[in-house]
Amino acid sequence: MTDKIFIQTILQKGKEAKDKVSLEFSDISLEQLNWKPSHASWSIAQCLDHLIVSDSSYFPDLKKITEGTYEMNFWEKYSPFSSVFGRILKDQLQEQVKKKRIAPRKIQPSTSEMKIDIIERYKKNLDIFLQYISKCENIDLDKTIITSPLIQIITYSLRDAFSFLIQHEHRHINQAISVRANENFPKNNSQLRAVVLSFNYSNRII
Repeated sequence: MTDKIFIQTILQKGKEAKDKVSLEFSDISLEQLNWKPSHASWSIAQCLDHLIVSDSSYFPDLKKITEGTYEMNFWEKYSPFSSVFGRILKDQLQEQVKKKRIAPRKIQPSTSEMKIDIIERYKKNLDIFLQYISKCENIDLDKTIITSPLIQIITYSLRDAFSFLIQHEHRHINQAISVRANENFPKNNSQLRAVVLSFNYSNRII
């Protein structure tokens, strides 16, 4: 069925994701952007790059769906497992992490140092993703079945895809925020100046 309220809810969650990134990372330095808590952990830049790669992997199908040219294949039409896969992914990709999972190789972020423009690239990519979602107000979200861009046997409804993808969005933005909250996270020059000024001021009072 079509569900304009659901679409608006997803769009609002998408806007909140973009606002979170702007609020948390607008003053970040290149060093901070690429800093990792450990060798096995992701940097803020990698969290955002992962979301760009993951979201954009759905763009080809979303383009066809919103243009009215999408046709489901035999497995998408008749797979008895679509609702099961949808439930599993919604459970696994919850915004609040229950269990850490390794991202599939296809959507793993770059291991190279990234430029500061990754933040703007992320926001532009999210805008494209949300534009596609906004054009699905008159699409039957439950009967439109798509295939995972990662594993061809996995199918799920468009409704479930939007649900777990927006959860996934916030999941990794929260991960990026936790990187910044790490006690060893490097301070940028303005933050260092603020610390020095605060220290000098407190010494004058003493």
